[in-house]
Amino acid sequence: MPHLQFETTVSLESAEKRAFSDEIADLYAEHMETGTDHVAVTVRTRTDGGFYLGRLEAGDDAVMLNADIREGRPFDQRRAFVRAAFETACDRWDVPIENMYGVLTEHGGEHFHEYDRVLSSWGDHETEEGV
Repeated sequence: MPHLQFETTVSLESAEKRAFSDEIADLYAEHMETGTDHVAVTVRTRTDGGFYLGRLEAGDDAVMLNADIREGRPFDQRRAFVRAAFETACDRWDVPIENMYGVLTEHGGEHFHEYDRVLSSWGDHETEEGV
């Protein structure tokens, strides 16, 4: 179950977070060639000054993506997703892309647990079948 965590300095309403999360889950499925039933997206707002990104000036808005995903996908595929996620955040929240930072951490499928199953490692078969 990939966990795509976004933190931002932009103040957001619950409905805005939900719409963004839905779009990101679909974007992830499209770029990573999988389904959405196992994708988790969280959005946290940090409007209290609890966000630091070294190259920003005080008061600049920013976005951080921290993504735990299954290992096995090529670099170009992962990079395309990150860029698309940044573009989505820029379009929705009006945060300059240069004020965004992302970290992807890859794990074997056995690290992803749902109540009723453990995911397998990613394979090309998901392109056709989903998870």
